[in-house]
Amino acid sequence: MERAGFWIRMTALMLDVIIVAIACAILPFIDFDGPHKGFLMLLAGYAALMWKLKGSTIGGFICRLQVVRLDGRAIDWPTAVARALGCFLSLVVAGLGFLWIVFDADRQSWHDKIAGTVVVRVPKGASLV
Repeated sequence: MERAGFWIRMTALMLDVIIVAIACAILPFIDFDGPHKGFLMLLAGYAALMWKLKGSTIGGFICRLQVVRLDGRAIDWPTAVARALGCFLSLVVAGLGFLWIVFDADRQSWHDKIAGTVVVRVPKGASLV
């Protein structure tokens, strides 16, 4: 399958950010020592859960993206958690880990490299669920 590029992946991420922001607004008791910490923890937890259970997030479903392992096996908990935690590293260095997708021949972000995953575009007509 074709590997997903930077802009489609960022579109999916922004959709997921909106979904988690709405969840934080609806569930104001989610605070984890400050609104930003709670938001980032909830976003990472949501992503890891969705990657493990469905191979994609809601934003990924809308953009027809799926996370797959390089070795072809299903996403397991260690892979999902490593990828979610790796997103913090990709973000903390001025987002360079995400921008890496543009320059990498395999279109992998830093968190993809850490977890041994890639994001692919699912052809129309193929089931995402």
